[in-house]
Amino acid sequence: MSTSSKDRSKARLAGWGVLAVVTGLVGYWALTGGEEATPAVIAKAKAEEQSIRSRKPDNVKPAELEQEEEDQSVKLWKGIQSLRNKTELHESLLSDLARFHRYPPENRAIKTPEQDPITQTFAVDERTTHSEEGDSLTIWTDEKFYLRGDTIRVFAYQADSDGDRVSADLTALLVYEDQQVVGTLAFSDSDGDLVYEVLMEAGSFNSQVLEAGIFKVIVDTDIDGLRDAAAFTLSEDTGSYTGSLRDSVTADGNLLIEAEVDISREGRYYFQGSLYNDEQSPIGTTQNALELTAGRHWVPLEFYGLLIRDAGQDGPYLVKQLSIARVTVPMARDSAFEPGYYTERYSLDQFTDSPYREP
Repeated sequence: MSTSSKDRSKARLAGWGVLAVVTGLVGYWALTGGEEATPAVIAKAKAEEQSIRSRKPDNVKPAELEQEEEDQSVKLWKGIQSLRNKTELHESLLSDLARFHRYPPENRAIKTPEQDPITQTFAVDERTTHSEEGDSLTIWTDEKFYLRGDTIRVFAYQADSDGDRVSADLTALLVYEDQQVVGTLAFSDSDGDLVYEVLMEAGSFNSQVLEAGIFKVIVDTDIDGLRDAAAFTLSEDTGSYTGSLRDSVTADGNLLIEAEVDISREGRYYFQGSLYNDEQSPIGTTQNALELTAGRHWVPLEFYGLLIRDAGQDGPYLVKQLSIARVTVPMARDSAFEPGYYTERYSLDQFTDSPYREP
């Protein structure tokens, strides 16, 4: 790198500020008092009900809060059903609530592999930003979650207004929790494909031990305003799945999958599983949260019978993905586990055909 290029790099690094992360809180609603529900109240409830359905997997809530949300939803449902003159909006909300209560709150139907929340949680986030002149910077990491000792790979390339990759003068900062600058990173292009790369060991930087948390690699170019950041999480060890699974149909007509885990330390753990008819035909997902001690445990993951019936295909069923997280801030995660496990050959009529809740 030339002297002038080094000077530009130092100037850019000196001029960077720290990016801020803003976290939103989701409120809650209830229909109270009065015989009539106004359209404004219904519209608010409908919007909030959609918010509840789309809540992210990381929002692990105590069982009593889940029950409170469910009870309030049922109160709303009964309140609207009791109205003598229902509007089109009322009927639409009743239909939405019926779908909401078709399965237990821990179950969710998915139609495509891309909708699988485990896939979404671990999908690599490739970011591209553009300058006013049309040049672009694309950056990504090879994973979203790393354990200490893992190799972190960060990639970046610059393209011109025609979308062609070009030689780039990239500089980068490693930032911890949007507050602490850990140090600078040097990109290189060892194979000449104009995709630049940084390799580093997760959990350490220049002999200093790094705390678990969220890190950002802020990348800058020599084009004014063309910069962006890629984020990853350094996690503490969560434990892992041993690969042992078993399945059965419960007395209530649901599919019970039990997966053995080896827990590394005592704490509250959050588990997810996704069920498919085959590799490309998803049925749905379920989740569970448990307080566990260190050691081996069998974790129950239950798929509601009607969820399987609605997919319309007899077994065997594929347990496509499993994930495990320890409930901390941020969530401690390892990579998703694909056990390749198929259940016994169940028929649809072995599963319940009743909605989870019908007020």
